[in-house]
Amino acid sequence: MSMPPDLINEEIEDQRGEDRRKPSMKTLLGALRHQRRRVPRREHDHLDSYTDWYGHWPFAATLIIILLCFADAFLTIVLLSKGAVELNVLMDWLIQKDVYTFAVVKMSMTGLALIVLVMHFNFRIYRFIAVRYLIYALVPMYSLLIYHELTMLANIG
Repeated sequence: MSMPPDLINEEIEDQRGEDRRKPSMKTLLGALRHQRRRVPRREHDHLDSYTDWYGHWPFAATLIIILLCFADAFLTIVLLSKGAVELNVLMDWLIQKDVYTFAVVKMSMTGLALIVLVMHFNFRIYRFIAVRYLIYALVPMYSLLIYHELTMLANIG
């Protein structure tokens, strides 16, 4: 059953009669003041739903992962200069080609993956793995990688 076009248009307009789909200064200012959707509209939509504001913990986890990615790239380059070997074939090829290209590709791939994960923060993978916990689990896993690289660096030096 569909709604008549008149009712649909009435729902799209706000109290002042302006179309909410068009960009406006009100939309921009609302986004800057965090007047965005923080929870799903309906009670049963708490899973597999998108929101506009995810909170401070996902932001902190994402920022930490990006910083750890920078540390990983730096430590990889340092270890390679001391005689270590890159086991990832794609990254090894990129490092042989150009260190700058390696860093850009590494940061881009990590950044894009994080964007996709954060966008799907309220979703589940295979119905039982919550994406939110996957993001949080990446922090200690990446930390272990950095610890391993620092241990390797200490043993080489």
